[in-house]
Amino acid sequence: MPSPYRTDALETAGGWVHGYEADPLPPAYGMSPRAALDLILCEYLRRTPCMVAFSGGRDSSVLLAAATAVARREGLPDPVPITLTYPDVPDTDESTWQRQVLDHLGLTERVVLVVDDEHDPIGPVAAPLLRAYGVMWPPNVTPTWRMLDAARGGALLTGEGGDEVFGLKRITPLTKTLKSWGRVAPTVYADTARALAPAALRRRAFLRDPYLRPWVRPEVEQILSRRDADDIAFQSLHAGRGAWQFAARRCARRGYQTVRALADDLDVEYLQAFAEPGLVASVAAAAGFWGWTGRTATMRALFGDLLPRSVLERSTKAVFTHAVFTERTREFARGWTGDGVDTALVDPEALRRNWLSDSPHAPTMGLLQQAWLATTVQPVPADPMSIEKP
Repeated sequence: MPSPYRTDALETAGGWVHGYEADPLPPAYGMSPRAALDLILCEYLRRTPCMVAFSGGRDSSVLLAAATAVARREGLPDPVPITLTYPDVPDTDESTWQRQVLDHLGLTERVVLVVDDEHDPIGPVAAPLLRAYGVMWPPNVTPTWRMLDAARGGALLTGEGGDEVFGLKRITPLTKTLKSWGRVAPTVYADTARALAPAALRRRAFLRDPYLRPWVRPEVEQILSRRDADDIAFQSLHAGRGAWQFAARRCARRGYQTVRALADDLDVEYLQAFAEPGLVASVAAAAGFWGWTGRTATMRALFGDLLPRSVLERSTKAVFTHAVFTERTREFARGWTGDGVDTALVDPEALRRNWLSDSPHAPTMGLLQQAWLATTVQPVPADPMSIEKP
């Protein structure tokens, strides 16, 4: 049985799990991505209820459409879309896209969970989970926990991993240039040159403009930047192998491990369909060396028969920053004395300023939970099965 993954001190400070698993790319067995996805879904659709996390984005829409098609073909109950809605955060609104997909599929049953500030990293859903399990990776498991809770005894399917498997690869700018006969924006040529550069040059280029974590000590920043650069330099030019690398990242694998452990405690079969090795292997085989010219071209090539073009080709995406860090975070930060974090790695004052800002950095979430656990009087740890809905 899996157990939640707990980050080490440096991973917690930086808010990321670096590196890749060494697993080789499995064989695709001559199966198309659609066939591989259908095969995976069939097993889970036999559980009741079988819920599909449905935001209205491309990945969740494709997953819901594929699951619906398989269920109807096999004579199984339709999957039930489950949606989180944030009425006070307009940037998250996907209702128009959701309605278009549901009408296209003819689905009428649906579960909608309304979210106010419950998904704050130290809010009423996270608090009992932190007491029961401690700080986990990923730290923002509360939205998934709410859906798992609704699916007790059944299955929950999510489109996690779709951005990585179907998204841009290192070779994409070159593929776009060649397939467009050079009719691309000048920036694509620069991107192509960077993609073709050897690992040492790509690593050096990243280190000239790294992702900054202003809450960590300067020497820690250097270590984390080097790890970031190593991950980028490791990326393959081969589109198919690149898809597998994304799926084999430790951050993705360890996150899947954690949510499966939580699901087991709730008697839920949990599936990240687009992270399953069989599906990724089939996508890698279909992509080959060159892959596709972008995310939209990939979705059309693999799932063009499932949804209207307008859904597969959409370019917008919901933003959830303000739905996560709420006044609960700011209230804690205002009274926090700096205890509970490793001050050899982290600057407490810089961390507090981050939490009090309009847009706190997502990678500080684990530190927030660590500080909250260490400085808040805790009741007896909850039994995960008895955690009540907020």
